[in-house]
Amino acid sequence: MSMSVLKIEKLNTYYGKSHILQGINFNLNKTGCLALLGRNGAGKTTTLRSIVNLTKPISGTVLFNNKDLKGLSTYEIAEKGLTMVPENRGMFSSLSVMESLSIINSNNKDWNIDRVLEAFPQLKPKLKNNSFSLSGGEQQMLAIGKALLTNPKLILLDEPTQGLAPNIVIELIEILKNILNDKISLLIVEQNVNMALEIATQISIIGKGETKWNGSKDDFKKNISYHKEWIGI
Repeated sequence: MSMSVLKIEKLNTYYGKSHILQGINFNLNKTGCLALLGRNGAGKTTTLRSIVNLTKPISGTVLFNNKDLKGLSTYEIAEKGLTMVPENRGMFSSLSVMESLSIINSNNKDWNIDRVLEAFPQLKPKLKNNSFSLSGGEQQMLAIGKALLTNPKLILLDEPTQGLAPNIVIELIEILKNILNDKISLLIVEQNVNMALEIATQISIIGKGETKWNGSKDDFKKNISYHKEWIGI
């Protein structure tokens, strides 16, 4: 029985004629958190988009709980329990916070709107507010709350701390740790290496569209100077 919730093998993706992903490989262990690190333009976001078929890979395998996701739409992939929180946090400008939560078709015994509001009490007084009027941190919490309503086994997060104040980043780290404790796996693209090391159990480094290194957080920390070239710290 595989311990991987997600196994990526030889993933190749193009944008037009540009070969962006050139054989990406990594495994994410069940109930773990893998941080995908690399410089801007390395291919991190394209990797997330390719996993959920927002950008269609031309070759390679994406196995989610040992099932090949080839040929499935983004919606069908989400129904299987794999959902993505994009960098722009997926806000709809015309919707209130409550409407944003209510449009998720949740017949979910684990996560419902009440539980999301318990996890993110900052949203409670703002249910009638337009979701665009929220602070960056509140928008990120709403986006993660919406993801939880889909009953995920794995959440992909693209730059979750971007533009957030340091105190909000600390709060977000605690929220993500609680999600991991709830047996949900996380795959995070993050420029903030210190934040990634706070939460990740595994690290994968991408450079120029290729996997440069895979390993545990502890092994990464031992060799951090070796990795500087690819992660820009």
